[in-house]
Amino acid sequence: MAEPYLGTNQRQDDEPTVAQLLGGLIGDAQTLVRKEVELATQEVKNEIDKARQGAVSLGIGGGIAAIGAIFLLLMIVNVLVEVFGLSYWVSYLIIGGAMTVIGVLLLVTGSQRLKEVDPMPRETIESVKKDIEWLQKPNQSDKI
Repeated sequence: MAEPYLGTNQRQDDEPTVAQLLGGLIGDAQTLVRKEVELATQEVKNEIDKARQGAVSLGIGGGIAAIGAIFLLLMIVNVLVEVFGLSYWVSYLIIGGAMTVIGVLLLVTGSQRLKEVDPMPRETIESVKKDIEWLQKPNQSDKI
């Protein structure tokens, strides 16, 4: 049996229609936007984690410097006076100075971590810029 004549305006079943092609493009664009949003969300979460780590380090450093200095000044100074025969003011100076140095080191470490925090999702911004440039770029299908 011979195949029926399709005419010049009809397509074979295996060729997609313009509506199907446009639907596919819209679906791809939606997927692209979803992926870009997911990427931006992940970048922001990473930066929040960095900020949290820096804040924790600053808090711990400040707390250790303050509490440690107080307790050591009150508890160990007497040991230094008794064991080494130092005067009280020299004992306070040694213990207070040591705890202050440790606290300052922790504070510097925490502030450096906070300086590394970048709240802008730069990778996503660059990706979106490239997507916009690609969409604005004239292509061969516009000439049909």
